[in-house]
Amino acid sequence: MSATTEQEEQNRETALRIAEELWNKGNYDIVDEEYDPLAETHAVTEPEGLVGTQEVKDWAKKYHDAFSDFHIEIFDVVARNDLVYGRYRLTGTHDGTLDSPEGEIPPTNREIDVWGMFEARFEGGLIVEQWNSTDTMAMMKQLGVASE
Repeated sequence: MSATTEQEEQNRETALRIAEELWNKGNYDIVDEEYDPLAETHAVTEPEGLVGTQEVKDWAKKYHDAFSDFHIEIFDVVARNDLVYGRYRLTGTHDGTLDSPEGEIPPTNREIDVWGMFEARFEGGLIVEQWNSTDTMAMMKQLGVASE
């Protein structure tokens, strides 16, 4: 196995920093620091995709508004070339309205505990593209809006 380069380690640290600062602390300014202005985001929950830093901020805010104690924990983060991969665990209490592709889900006050995976591609030290795959079916079941 080859040694991790300095750039790969920097990209890995950026991915971890985004998880902590953006998703756990709600620091939306980090998006302007760590994403290309035209970064593309692909996620199961966003079928049209997201383009640009404002859409990334709005995406994160949507979850912060729906889960006041939203928390992400990152596992097994690996950087190779211009890509960073990892797994994550999302937890939170659904105490706000969640905007989903199927429509608004009013607060259920139920807790979620789901897993997902991400991939981020970097150019020049900035994220230019990212893919997120959360187990949304498990989340919807835990919220009581999908059948068991």
